[in-house]
Amino acid sequence: MQDKQTVTVLYYDFPAGLVMHNVVLKDLPVSEQGRVLIPAAFREGKSIVAIMEGECKMLNSLGERVFAKSDIA
Repeated sequence: MQDKQTVTVLYYDFPAGLVMHNVVLKDLPVSEQGRVLIPAAFREGKSIVAIMEGECKMLNSLGERVFAKSDIA
């Protein structure tokens, strides 16, 4: 089992964020059950949507498309 892991976290600002954010967190501890432990300080003020293994780059999200369409209209 791996002691530390890198993950990409997708989240919205809580309570009413409209734009999805992503951040890469490195060297996070892994529990005995194999779950990555996200620090409480990071989780504060966020609504986490997904945690993905490794470094991922978000190309676009629904929130970005909504704002782009409203700029055109």
